[in-house]
Amino acid sequence: MLSELAHLCLHAPATLALKRRLPQDELYATLIARADAAGLSQRRAELVHGLRGHVVEIGCGTGSMFGHYRNVSVTAIEPDPAFAAHARVAARLAPVEIEVRVGSGEAIPLEDASVDAAVLALVLCSVESAEVVCREVARVVRPGGSVRLIEHVRSPKRIAGALMDLANPLWLRVNGQGCRLNRDPIPVLAGAGIHVERVESFQLWSAGLPAFPMRSIHATRDARRGDNHATR
Repeated sequence: MLSELAHLCLHAPATLALKRRLPQDELYATLIARADAAGLSQRRAELVHGLRGHVVEIGCGTGSMFGHYRNVSVTAIEPDPAFAAHARVAARLAPVEIEVRVGSGEAIPLEDASVDAAVLALVLCSVESAEVVCREVARVVRPGGSVRLIEHVRSPKRIAGALMDLANPLWLRVNGQGCRLNRDPIPVLAGAGIHVERVESFQLWSAGLPAFPMRSIHATRDARRGDNHATR
């Protein structure tokens, strides 16, 4: 925990100065590009490897996932119009067909069971209700379809997790994205009828972002239909 705190303190002044100079979409794009260079890009590629068919990406941000898709078509949902404008530029450069729509993960503008897979990258930390978003994901993904996520999570260590709980209100005010430090997506996914099959833990040391504990999650939409988890 000491190394994570030292990392945060080292980079905080420059990051806050950057935050004062740049609009939120440009700041996000800059910090995410640094994280990608520090190893997140490789994690993104591994996350979507092997997907086929029609994919929905929830909270696509500025389109950092787009270059990693292969052999799919993508509907990308992003609630912020400025972020979506960045994403449309990235979509034109992507190796697959990508449509970017302004919309919310809490009300995904797609029909029931209409996609083969869903991808969420650093999304559940910042939505108002992770439970609602996961139920929506379960609604639009066909039974047996893939759900892939990269998320940062509350530390499983007792002291570190408690410190993240304490720091969360301050972090929420500072980051400007609604990002929470202390969410755990695993039980939320299970509650929505999404079966978690594999979880890989990792950590990134990227200038401008805290060294969050991270998880790469491979899951499957429960093949049963008619359960309460996937209904509105």
